[in-house]
Parts: sequence; C-alpha cells; structure tokens
Amino acid sequence: MHKSKQWLTVIFRWFVAIGLLIFILNKTDSDLLWQTLRGFNPVFGLLLVVCHIAVLMLMAYRWRLIAQQLNVEATYADYLKAIWIGALSGQIGPPLIFSEVARFKVLQDYGDTQSLIGSQVLDRLSGLVALVFILLLTLPINWPVFAEIISAAALLQGLAIVTIAGAVLFRTVLSTKIRAAMARNNISDVMSLGQSHYELSSLIQLLLMLGFLLAAYGLGDPKLPFTLFTLLPLIFAGLTLLPISISDWGTREMFSVYVLSFAGLPAEESAAISIIFGFTYLLTTLLGLLFLLKK
Repeated sequence: MHKSKQWLTVIFRWFVAIGLLIFILNKTDSDLLWQTLRGFNPVFGLLLVVCHIAVLMLMAYRWRLIAQQLNVEATYADYLKAIWIGALSGQIGPPLIFSEVARFKVLQDYGDTQSLIGSQVLDRLSGLVALVFILLLTLPINWPVFAEIISAAALLQGLAIVTIAGAVLFRTVLSTKIRAAMARNNISDVMSLGQSHYELSSLIQLLLMLGFLLAAYGLGDPKLPFTLFTLLPLIFAGLTLLPISISDWGTREMFSVYVLSFAGLPAEESAAISIIFGFTYLLTTLLGLLFLLKK
C-alpha cells in the first residue's frame, strides 16, 4: 500500500509539472519562446554543464564533512556516487523522496541508519541555512525594485509573518526531547555556526545562481544582469517552499517568469532561461548512469 501511495504521489507531481508547463506556454508567445530557445549559444550550455558538475561535486564534499562527524565513514568517491545517483533519481520522482532514498541505499553499508539519515537531514539543512543567509543579503539590494510593485507595508507584513511563523516552527520542532537527542548525537556541534559546510553551502548556492546567469547570457546580454543575479535566491526560496513537481519542472518556470520580470525580462525569455537551466541539469544527472553501470 505504501508503494502504491508513493507512485500516486509521483503521478500527481508529473501532472502538476506538465500542467504548469502548459499553463506557462499558454501565458507566453509560444513562437517567440521557441525562437528564443533556438537562439541559445551552445557554448554557454557547456559552461552550464560544468557548473552543474561543480555543484554536485561540492554537494558530495559537504555531505562528507557532515557525515564524518556522525561517524559515517566512506570515501569521497562513494559520496559523489550517492549524490549523482540521487540527482538522477530526482528526475523521475519527488527529489525529497527519490533522491534521499537513493543516497541512503548507496551508503547504507557505511554507517548506522540513524547517523546516515541524520547526515542527510543536516546536509539539507545546511543548504537551507545558506539560502536564507543569501536571501537576507540580497533582499535589501532589491527593495527599491519591489517597492515599485509592492507597498512597503505589504513587504513588512510579509516579513513579519514569515519571521513569526519561523519562530513558532523552530520552537515546535526543537522540543526539549529533540534538543536532548541532538546533544546526545553531536548534532548541535555539527550545525553550530562556524562549521565549514556552511561556506560550501553558500558556494553551492552562488554556483546555482551563476547557472541561471549563464543561461541568461547564452540568450544574449540581459538588461540588468546584477539585478537578475540578486533576484535569483527568491526563485530558489520559492522552489524550496513549494516542492510540488518533478525536479522543479513547471514550478521553476512559474517562479522565474514572475521574479525575473522585476529585472525587466519578458516572460518568454524568463521561461527560456529556466528551461535551459533545467535541461542542462537533466543532461548532467544522466552522467549518473555511469555510476550505475560501473561495477
């Protein structure tokens, strides 16, 4: 029954992804979109693949740093294999399920179940902390841009709601028992400020943003490249809060069209940037088949 529910979730998310892509296509000039895509410079596509490979390699190194502190001992090559196969698995199902299960199965013989799962959770949390940090740095930069569309009062209300909700969630999740368990398993030390994995997470986030920027330059010089770059954390934040499709297809395009409009990009160009980013990432994850075929 559990497997049937899991596959129902997969089917539902495929429908969501396809539905959102169809919605985006209906809201844009399809001919102009395909014309924009055809004008993409393949050299930037190659650079994008290199960027994605660098991200996966850094993700493997970050996970290893965290997992070693929880006594999960494996070589860097094993972590890279797990990360890459997990990324490939995330192309056919919900990444938070398929990717994490694949990662666990690859390394399940290198540590106890609790430590390995804990390392995966903390690995995700490290990336989330870096995203929030970069988002907080870039929001003030783009405040004048948002003020043209959204009133300051609405922005302050939104930030207040998010802050209160985050505080309540933090208080609820970190109950006394959970805090005691964290101390018992050395998790508090692993996630303390100053750990080098946060620097890696920030670098990974910047490389993901660079990937979007490369896609934009592959279509021609964007009007406001700095504004475009500093708006990108909002797209990744939206995808983190709304993981409802397969490998972010559809939702990524939806957020891109809305967010990049603040940088003066037309909907067709924004959608094209997102599609190119997603397609080159898909091509990169297919290299994970080499790990599956290798004995």
